[in-house]
Amino acid sequence: MSLTKDTHLPSDEELTVPQEIVLSTPWLKSVAPYMAKHCEKEANEFMLRRKESEDPRAVLKEGAALTACGVNFLQSLKRSCLPQTQKLAECVDQGSAKLYMSKCHDDQKELDACVEANLNLTRPKLGYFSKLHVYDSATPAPEVKLRDYKAEAAKVLNELPAEYHLRKDYRKYNDWRYNITES
Repeated sequence: MSLTKDTHLPSDEELTVPQEIVLSTPWLKSVAPYMAKHCEKEANEFMLRRKESEDPRAVLKEGAALTACGVNFLQSLKRSCLPQTQKLAECVDQGSAKLYMSKCHDDQKELDACVEANLNLTRPKLGYFSKLHVYDSATPAPEVKLRDYKAEAAKVLNELPAEYHLRKDYRKYNDWRYNITES
């Protein structure tokens, strides 16, 4: 997407959310599966709208809703399972230089039990997020705008003055497709 002076850019107020999610990597790795499962509807809506519109300015509202969902989940997790989350995050942080979870399965089981008991949320099975899921959105799909590039090019060429010099050596620029050694 190229920008011109006619392109509307969102203001700072439109880009500001009430609270950002600021977590270190070990903490995020510890809570990511639960947060992704809890905010799955908002994440699907955001990603669907983002892909359909191909314009990040059009999905600011969905992005703010996704951030709010994440913040609400983290606040509820902090209220109910803070010691278990801290323990898992510290294990991830100090367990390996590459922040692997392989040494932290016992702490992960404790957090799983706490989250299931207090938040009624189970950890998704391995591979859940890589499987295909069909998402039916409540908002209608945007209309598809198809451009007729040949007609646009023909119109531009017809509007050129008669004395306009068109290059006749255009074939030279496509020769590489046919034989790269002879050009």
